[in-house]
Amino acid sequence: MDESAVNTGPAIRPYPAELQEHFRYGGRDLLVRPIRADDLLLYRAFLAQITAQDLYTRFLVGVHELPEAEIMHFTHIDYDREMAFLVLGQSGAGAQEILGVARACADRDNLAAEFAVLVRSDLKGCGLGSLLMDKLIRYCRARGINRLWGTVLRENAAMLQLSKSLGFRVRSVDHNVEEIELDLQATGTPPGGPSRQPGPP
Repeated sequence: MDESAVNTGPAIRPYPAELQEHFRYGGRDLLVRPIRADDLLLYRAFLAQITAQDLYTRFLVGVHELPEAEIMHFTHIDYDREMAFLVLGQSGAGAQEILGVARACADRDNLAAEFAVLVRSDLKGCGLGSLLMDKLIRYCRARGINRLWGTVLRENAAMLQLSKSLGFRVRSVDHNVEEIELDLQATGTPPGGPSRQPGPP
C-alpha cells in the first residue's frame, strides 16, 4: 500500500505557547495563557470557588456545579475554532491557581465568535475581567474574526459596563437578557489596559 495515500485526517493545531503573556497587575505577577488539557485539576479547583449565583450569571441556568463531562469539554479544546485564556497567579502557599478565564468559539466561517468570561467570585471587581477581555479581543482580531458577541443577563451590571467601555453595542433580546456585540475590524482596543511584563513564555 502507498502510505502517502493514507488519509490520516486533519492535523491538530499544536498548543499555541507563543500566546502566553506575563503581567504585573495589582501588585501580583500573573500569567495569561491558553488553556491546556492538563489544566483539568486546576480548572476544577477554580470552579469550586465560583458561587452558584455567579455560575448562573455565566451559564444563564441554575447550576450548583458543572458535570465532569462539561469540565472536560472546557479544558480539551480545538485551537482552530476555540480559544480559552486563563489568568493564573500564585496562592499564599505558592501553588499556581486560576483566577479567571475568557473563551471564544468561532463559527465555521471564522467570521463571528461567541465569548464568555468568568472571574473567581472572591476576585470580582479587581480588573481581571478587563485584562482577559483585552487579551481575547486582541487574539480574535489577529485571527481575522469580524464580530465578537455574547449574551449577558441584564442584572450583570459589571459585565455590561465593561462591555460598553470596550466599545460593544448592547441590544435587548428579551426581558432579562442583553446581546452584546463588538465589530473587531472597526473598533480599536481602548487604551489603558494592563502593562505587559517581558518574560519567558
